[in-house]
Amino acid sequence: MKVTQEVSTKFNSFYAGWGGLNFTDANGNKIVIDCTDDQFLEVERLIVRKCDGIREERREKAEEEASE
Repeated sequence: MKVTQEVSTKFNSFYAGWGGLNFTDANGNKIVIDCTDDQFLEVERLIVRKCDGIREERREKAEEEASE
């Protein structure tokens, strides 16, 4: 049997160390995720894609507002 746990929080601070990712929420709770170099590269790829999408949506919205 596989047991999984899901944790939801809003992070207050974030740190990428040599061996992993560290998140701290507003209450001081910490989440530490160990990562390999390849996993860091995958996280980068996903974050860049997400950020590019956000920028594109904001650019389109700004263009729509400017044309009104």
